[in-house]
Amino acid sequence: MTLAHGRSLSILAAALLALAAIRPAPASAQAALTADGRLAGSYAQLSDVLETGPGRVLFVDTHERKLIAGDFGSGKVSVLGRKADTVTAASPPDTYKFPGWLAPLGNGTIGVVDFAALRTTVWDRSGKALRVLHVPVVAGTAPVLAYDTLGYGYKVDYQAILGGAEPGHPVRTDSVPVLRLNLRTGKADTIAQLSAPEYGDARIGEQTQTVAKIFGPNDLFGVLQDGSIWVARGHLNAVDWRDAKGRWSRGASKQFTPVPVTQADKDRVMQQLKQSGLPTGVSTSFPFAATKPPFEAALTRPNGEVWLLRPRVSDSATAVYDVYGKGGRPVREVAAPAGVIVAGFGAGDVIYGAEKQGAGRVVTRYHLR
Repeated sequence: MTLAHGRSLSILAAALLALAAIRPAPASAQAALTADGRLAGSYAQLSDVLETGPGRVLFVDTHERKLIAGDFGSGKVSVLGRKADTVTAASPPDTYKFPGWLAPLGNGTIGVVDFAALRTTVWDRSGKALRVLHVPVVAGTAPVLAYDTLGYGYKVDYQAILGGAEPGHPVRTDSVPVLRLNLRTGKADTIAQLSAPEYGDARIGEQTQTVAKIFGPNDLFGVLQDGSIWVARGHLNAVDWRDAKGRWSRGASKQFTPVPVTQADKDRVMQQLKQSGLPTGVSTSFPFAATKPPFEAALTRPNGEVWLLRPRVSDSATAVYDVYGKGGRPVREVAAPAGVIVAGFGAGDVIYGAEKQGAGRVVTRYHLR
């Protein structure tokens, strides 16, 4: 999920996009989440949860492709905007085809990223659609998921590793650039470099393609409102930091115990790929890493903390987060309640979660203690 709100891409998303030495870190304090309410309804798939005011949130049911507002005061939810089969450049801003991610923008507004229509619409915190955000097309049409409040959007340049090669001659670079796009001028520059993924061969029928290994150690990045950037290093389990003035600091590696990739993990991912459109009438295989990376998802808290989700033995295992402060310093560990993954952050100590309930998830609210 993320992905990083900085959003980071999940391990599965990295696969669909085709894509050391460890020094002990100082011990960090432990914290826990205490429950404080839930919203009505259960959802098969959820996006991030974004707080719009005290007790009020927005989120997306990505399975039903609906933008939803929730009020923890009443527990009620309501659908915003209109889902349409066709969305064009002339469609009003309250229309969407596949809303998939929410991004905080400047002046208290929110960006709703439409993965199918390939556009971002701007909404106010009362749930009113305002306009379509002009996002320059740079390095392909992959959506911009991260923004600051200074007029910039940020995206990974996947074309640096996916595009430009003749069939049968894959591009394999040492690093992947993170681009910063000036939304006003359309100009872009490289703001950070991610380590290139580990590669393997995927086979679909008689065709073979070089792709990123599933569960391979990928770098993730996120952005703060002031333009600061963090990069979580998948090979080192460390967080590097670029402050708003452009100064980098390198985080120390944190020791971790690798989690083996099991056959159950492989079966689950292959089933998800088939549900996403992978052909089922031919033999298919994808490359998997032998062990899971030190983190499988990442989130940015508004106060500048970076939350890295440790790999789990199974989806039902307790979610534990390694939390880093500005500069990449480990500050605490947080264990979520059973069946809960963190989906967003609110003011103060408020944390929003997605709690497993049957075949779906419920949006819940917690306090960090």
